[in-house]
Amino acid sequence: MATRIHRRLLITLALLLLPHLTLSWFWSRSSDEAATTDTKEEEEAKAASVPVAVDETNEQITDQPSGGSDDDDDGDEGDPPDDVSGRNYRDGRHREAEEDPEYVDKYVAEYPSLVSWFRSHGGTVDDRVKIGYMPHPDPSVKIRGMIATADIPAGTQICHTPQSLMISGPDREDACGQVAAIVAEIELADKSRWFDYIKFDDSMGSRIPSVWQKGARANDELQGLPPAGETRRHMDWYQNACRGGEEPTDVQRHGLLMFLTRASDRGLIPIYDLLNHHNGLINTRLAADNEGGLAVITTVDVKKGRPIYNTYARSGWESSVDVFNTYGFVEDFPQLWRWNDNVVAEAARRDADHANNRYGQAGAELASSAADRMAYAPNSNQHEILVITPKLAAISPTQALVSILGNGQRTIEEWEAEIGRHHANLRQTFVNEFASALRVILDELPTTIQEDMRLIKSEKAKLEKVRKIGRNDMYKADAVTAMEYRLAFKMALRLGLDVAEKGHFLVDSEEL
Repeated sequence: MATRIHRRLLITLALLLLPHLTLSWFWSRSSDEAATTDTKEEEEAKAASVPVAVDETNEQITDQPSGGSDDDDDGDEGDPPDDVSGRNYRDGRHREAEEDPEYVDKYVAEYPSLVSWFRSHGGTVDDRVKIGYMPHPDPSVKIRGMIATADIPAGTQICHTPQSLMISGPDREDACGQVAAIVAEIELADKSRWFDYIKFDDSMGSRIPSVWQKGARANDELQGLPPAGETRRHMDWYQNACRGGEEPTDVQRHGLLMFLTRASDRGLIPIYDLLNHHNGLINTRLAADNEGGLAVITTVDVKKGRPIYNTYARSGWESSVDVFNTYGFVEDFPQLWRWNDNVVAEAARRDADHANNRYGQAGAELASSAADRMAYAPNSNQHEILVITPKLAAISPTQALVSILGNGQRTIEEWEAEIGRHHANLRQTFVNEFASALRVILDELPTTIQEDMRLIKSEKAKLEKVRKIGRNDMYKADAVTAMEYRLAFKMALRLGLDVAEKGHFLVDSEEL
């Protein structure tokens, strides 16, 4: 009898404890899985060839398409986000400066030493410029760039770099030789004449698409939009064309990144290469001297505290897609979005009299009179949208229109007039095909503009949580960068569709 009672007591006790034991096992298993996930992410980060701690130099998360709200479901997908500021590869959110009063940005602090080295070797720099933080509506955002410390009148020479201070190979057309010249100076370390300049470089901390790992999530987050499939184009070119297929060493990788992110067609040009890019607010021009030197001269009055800008894509030589793929940021307006599209291409192949074909005929020879529709010269053989503001864009801009980029500033009114004249000479049938192609692209993409806004907000919040516990998840940061870029691209496509549907274009009597 006693045995039965004891047995019943044991069974009752087990039933009472079972939920607690099960819960304990569940939490233990969940913790183990979380620890395994964290360990895997940390191992992936250690395996990457670029350091994780990028905050010391810069971060590559662009801010242009941020905005939106999880609760904001009734907004128009075409509406721009609140913050529409592009970023440069040397720009960054320096949170340490905000959170640690004793934090010192070494690229700001060491600029005077760089200038001393530069001047000691024959270069000149105006005392009214420095490296500092650029104005931003959000005081917590610290964007590094060249700033005027006093009012600078138009026509002022900001700096002059003699040819003897440029790092360049014997043949400017030989890109492999240009990289080799940079690598040679890096290998010399403190024996190099350019040691003080090279140690100031931050390109190894950049997270440009070229350093994304093959198969990384960031590539998928492009959703097939350009430069999908081309993000490692520069790395692949160097390995195959310059290294005979061999994997580059760390020093060669450093030299290549310096070449990609800092070099001009003349090679590396100290001080000049510190200017940030902006095709809309550009306020300088370049002047070469007879000895091969290069000067930077202001084209407008620059007020104290304002940035000094250059261009990396003058006259549309590089599109916003190219700027992102090479430098890792979505540029400020104006933007030139370029892509290939099978919809219009197939229609043109089917019909020799298709408006796209007829409109582009003999255009190149008559480009000088761009206002004449018969002289229409497309800027490229790809499809393009020139975006000036979130509400102003030109469909299939001409060479003459795109050539404005990087060659001085224009007011919104001036842009409106230029684009109005362009659209008045653009055939309606071509615009209809263009709009159809945009609809196909936007419909086939897996997420909408509004969904991307919410996803980016969520992913940024996760990144911030990780950062606060002392980790930098560069793979997730790369993915967010890709998401922000694709959002900017989609917004340009959506704006192009709005312009095509609501604008006024040429209705040719032959096409009625």
